[in-house]
Amino acid sequence: MGAAKAERVAPRARRPDPFMTRRAFLVSAPSALAGFVAGRWALREGVPPLAGEVDVAQAYHQWSKPGYLGLLGTALNWGQPLSPYKTYPGQPRVPLPKGPATGGLSVEEAILRRRSQRDFTDKPLSLSNLSHLLQMAAGITEPSYPLRAAPSAGALYPIEIYVVVSRVEGLPPGIYHFEVWKHTLEVLREGDFRLPMVAAAVGQDMPGEAAVTFVLSGIFQRTRWKYRERAYRYVLLEAGHIGENLYLASTSLGLGCVAIGAFFDDQVNDLLDLDGAAEAALYLLCVGHV
Repeated sequence: MGAAKAERVAPRARRPDPFMTRRAFLVSAPSALAGFVAGRWALREGVPPLAGEVDVAQAYHQWSKPGYLGLLGTALNWGQPLSPYKTYPGQPRVPLPKGPATGGLSVEEAILRRRSQRDFTDKPLSLSNLSHLLQMAAGITEPSYPLRAAPSAGALYPIEIYVVVSRVEGLPPGIYHFEVWKHTLEVLREGDFRLPMVAAAVGQDMPGEAAVTFVLSGIFQRTRWKYRERAYRYVLLEAGHIGENLYLASTSLGLGCVAIGAFFDDQVNDLLDLDGAAEAALYLLCVGHV
């Protein structure tokens, strides 16, 4: 089955080669060092460095603090609101069973037992357990509003969940999208993606051994139109909330979970057919029996 298509906010741009040549490195190294020194001086003097001088994350952190920038932001065009629901029209759907798979542990006990597990057995995950994990991670918990399992700035819900399935009872291996409103899985691509996921995870073998790998992506405009320069902070915070939900739900079911932050963004985005700009992969979490 070919890759499924969803509406895009922006076309995919050509990506540069991620590997720098030796000559390019030797040419750029002096400039990078000078920028680092200048940036450190600027931070020490209380002046945020410009992006590209040194640490872009530090520059963004300074730039996105509340204050005069927030007042300035009201004059800028931050775009229009987006729907908090993404769907792939025409793709096959797999209904997920409703209700908890087991009684599980108390929240306190799950927190005390939670550990990152990096070794998994070959035992497949049940479809009911997968359904329970998705519901506890980011499912709708208050249909009348609706509100979800993880907190979200302004209840805008910029995070999407994709599931790379290796071993789930009754579910062919492949890449699926969690359609949160209907609590179903949309079939995007069928096949064994363990090796591509291991390669994308910088050679870490957990995606090759786990029963499933959850990929959390961010659709930034869902939050950006309202929270402007602070939006990226909120999107990353929400990914963390959902990741911890997955950890605790996995622990409660007697499963292992491990988060992966080190991965090649472009490779994961390509596997999911994301443009990496309007929507981009942010976080991987592997789950399976231990």
